[in-house]
Amino acid sequence: MIDDGVLRELASRQHGLVAVHQMHGLRREQRVRLVDGRRWERVLPRVVRLVGSPPTTAQRAMLGVLDGGSGAALSGASALSWWGVPGNLLDPLQTSRIRGHSQRPDRAATAHDPKLLPVHHVVTLEGVPTVVPARALFDLAGARRGGAKLPWWVDRIARMVDSAWALRLVSGASLHQMLDELAQRGRPGIRVMRHVLDVRPREYFPPASGLESRLVQLLERAGQPPLRRQVDAGDGHWIGRVDFRDPVVPLIIEVQSERFHASLIDRQLDAERVARLRRAGFTVVEVTDDEVWHQPQVAVQRIARARLALGATSLSHRRSNWSKKYSVLAVLLRPVAELGQPRWAMARSMISAMIFVSSKSFGV
Repeated sequence: MIDDGVLRELASRQHGLVAVHQMHGLRREQRVRLVDGRRWERVLPRVVRLVGSPPTTAQRAMLGVLDGGSGAALSGASALSWWGVPGNLLDPLQTSRIRGHSQRPDRAATAHDPKLLPVHHVVTLEGVPTVVPARALFDLAGARRGGAKLPWWVDRIARMVDSAWALRLVSGASLHQMLDELAQRGRPGIRVMRHVLDVRPREYFPPASGLESRLVQLLERAGQPPLRRQVDAGDGHWIGRVDFRDPVVPLIIEVQSERFHASLIDRQLDAERVARLRRAGFTVVEVTDDEVWHQPQVAVQRIARARLALGATSLSHRRSNWSKKYSVLAVLLRPVAELGQPRWAMARSMISAMIFVSSKSFGV
């Protein structure tokens, strides 16, 4: 009887499956005798299954990887699904393997053959070799030919990036490092990811929800400057964490969802918090989920008008302060006019220098 203890131990770590190339030390006739349907059964020409092992989702994912040959791993949408990023499906299975590593067609998955798949791009997740989330995002970005010219595709990848970032599966460092590693001419997905990462630097903070992500996209398309997200605000005491805050003017944007803010108590708490923020000197603009999804121009215009009003007020305040300072300066230096002509010319130079320095101080 053929001893298959080593294979059984290997199958326990691979969801009941073993690849033919992993059956080391067994001659061809021994493999034929072993895979007789009583202890082992052939699932695919390159993969066998331990009889009695449960047919799980993980086993199906592992089947696609083992069928891809040595070094294969889940990739693209399948990898993102396996990592738990919303909006992705495990099936149809997508795998990657080093180009030229195997010439045989895969039967359990769609295999991609990139030129570059270093070992640090692959980890084992729940027993299944899977590319790291940052690499999976780049793989997905390159799944559609000419995707960089399709705004809806770039937006979809951007949402995936934000979702993975919010789940702490990726970071600014890991994504920009991956871009540096993969950024070669002609590599699929690079142009799409450049578009996405151009507005997501290493210190970027992702939106906490799809609703916030949608508003960010609307403001970007309208040419509005970016807002700071999920910022603590207060009046000397902490009031709460707000959805968005303008980095220049005292403007706060709150995105209200009917799903999470529809109850009476929620509305009362929201009203109390908004009142405190306004007493603290902030202008609070509220937009609803219905406006964000179905009336985007209404939400964008409301924010733009508030920014314009606060910007004009701020500029008027700075000019008023400068006017007061300039008046005081003129009074103090009035006696200089009584000096002789040479000394008056020198005094005028001094006044010009002081005006220049003061104007820089007050932002005029």
